[in-house]
Amino acid sequence: MSKLEQFQDFIRRNGKKITGEDVPVVLSNEEAKYPQLKFTFGWRIEIGVASHEHGPHCPSGVNCGRSASASDAAHKSAQDYVSGRNPLFNSRFKEELSSDVSKNFIIKNTDLRSAPDTFVGSDPCHSCNGSGQDTCYSCHGNGKSSCSSCNGSGRVSVSKFDSYNNRTVYTTESCSSCYGRGTQTCSTCGGCGNITCSTCNGGGNLYYSYTIDGDAKRSTQWAFESNDYHQWTSDYVKKTGLSLIHGMTEVTEVDVEGDLDGCTFIYAFTAKLPTLQFTATVDKVDTKMCFAGSQNRTHDAGGVYDPAVWSIAKKLGSGHQAQDKTALNTAAIKDILEANATNTSIALLDENWISPAIKDAVISNYQTLVTQLKKQSVKGIAPKMISGLVKYGYLLFMVGLLLALIFPDFAEQTDQRMGLTQYVIWFVSLLCADFGLFGLPPFANYAIVLGLFLISYHSIKKWYWKRISKAKTIILALAVTFFFPHIGFSVYYNALELVQHSPKLGNALLSGSIFAGIYLLIYGFKRPNKWYLKPLGLILAFVVYLAIQIGMSMLNDAVEIVSKDGNYFDHVFGLITPAIDFIALNIAELVVLSVCLSYFMTRRAFWLKAKTAVADYDSPVLLKSMNMEK
Repeated sequence: MSKLEQFQDFIRRNGKKITGEDVPVVLSNEEAKYPQLKFTFGWRIEIGVASHEHGPHCPSGVNCGRSASASDAAHKSAQDYVSGRNPLFNSRFKEELSSDVSKNFIIKNTDLRSAPDTFVGSDPCHSCNGSGQDTCYSCHGNGKSSCSSCNGSGRVSVSKFDSYNNRTVYTTESCSSCYGRGTQTCSTCGGCGNITCSTCNGGGNLYYSYTIDGDAKRSTQWAFESNDYHQWTSDYVKKTGLSLIHGMTEVTEVDVEGDLDGCTFIYAFTAKLPTLQFTATVDKVDTKMCFAGSQNRTHDAGGVYDPAVWSIAKKLGSGHQAQDKTALNTAAIKDILEANATNTSIALLDENWISPAIKDAVISNYQTLVTQLKKQSVKGIAPKMISGLVKYGYLLFMVGLLLALIFPDFAEQTDQRMGLTQYVIWFVSLLCADFGLFGLPPFANYAIVLGLFLISYHSIKKWYWKRISKAKTIILALAVTFFFPHIGFSVYYNALELVQHSPKLGNALLSGSIFAGIYLLIYGFKRPNKWYLKPLGLILAFVVYLAIQIGMSMLNDAVEIVSKDGNYFDHVFGLITPAIDFIALNIAELVVLSVCLSYFMTRRAFWLKAKTAVADYDSPVLLKSMNMEK
């Protein structure tokens, strides 16, 4: 197998693995070249003057008089380094470089050590003011010190035994140590009153040296030029090219623009990159494909699979679900979308199997598909929400009405209980700690409210049917925290009150049939699928409704649920009136509950339907884009 056939086999096998497409790539025009790549990258050379204290010891170097003069001389010389007039640091830095360019590129912040030039200066000793002598600390400059034997008196006490009188006689005599003078020559200074200065060792001067130090810090700005037949992409060279170059042919100093403008210690080098180029033909479309490196291990595919991938990707978002599913399950397109969503790199793009232009086009078509699906997921939601509002409003109206009919005494006392409009005032008083819940101290209200908010927040995060933003979760948790106490307390206290009243099922049976039967009219009109049958369904439902009312009237004659005196329907209307008043007093609660139920139930139904439709595409990245991962 020839070398060309080996590379062709490699491309076909690798291409199918990466893109998922088996496209017959034909290589021709094999040509080996050694292009010159010119790289500009480097280090910012920072040069400064360092001060060193040497005490009384004079170091070797250029003696410049006082330390200030030495410092000035060092700074003047450092300016020559910075300006590039002194090539010392340049030469030393080049020695830091090796022939392995990839190693050079990895070098970080290299210490260039100090320059050999040392500038020495001296200042008078601050302890002795340049005299080299300090006042003796023992005699304080007097040269003499008090005699330690006689304590400066010149005489010492002695005792003698008088044998004649058989007694001890105490007397004084001249001090033998100082010969009666009371002072002695100072042993520390020998009587001169001065001692050698310990700071400057008697020299009278302290020495300072100044050296020029440097550090090489890698710059982050670099670029490359290629005069070669093949235009290597900048990203490709940055990520891959440097590891393939194995020799520098020249290193020169250059000036660069931008943040490093004017810095002379930026280096450019020219390197040879062994390259093997082919003409790759796919579906009569030619492109240049290069293998690079001493062993041709790395390649720039030159967008060789652009035609194959684009033939599928261009149909993405065209409105045909089968074509969208095919595109989303194509390996190359799937990898491009996942890499874009997760901001990761993949060989498909790094090695230029797919060019940046095709990648951007794939992502653009994908965004078109996402937009289409988002529009479809809410199509028709407004009419459904309105019908849901009517449905749930009617359902809650019937539940409230039947409750009032079964417990008429309870319904009549509604105005004595706290409604939603009064609940706002109650909640504000709760937060102002005007009273304490459950007999606890008022400040415990805050702990209860905070605990309820945290429970609501975590419950919504866990059980809400879809993933929502943190802001929406907080708003929803606050709403639950606000309304839940009203619902909880209302259910609790109303239940306690209900058990104290006897239910009147007959009232609910008679009066409830009037309102419950209204649903028959809606059902009779809605049930037929054919439009011309709907009026017939409505008529039949009305007939059934009248039959129910006549039947209830006959049942009342038999069991006398309401009084037979007077008109039957007048008595039924008298039962309904308190129930209607009950509904009117609780209209705020009914409206709020109806709106919440219609909104959340409709939204949930549409979301679940949309998720089922999106899941049919079998694309995890699409679920993520549609915010449907949960």
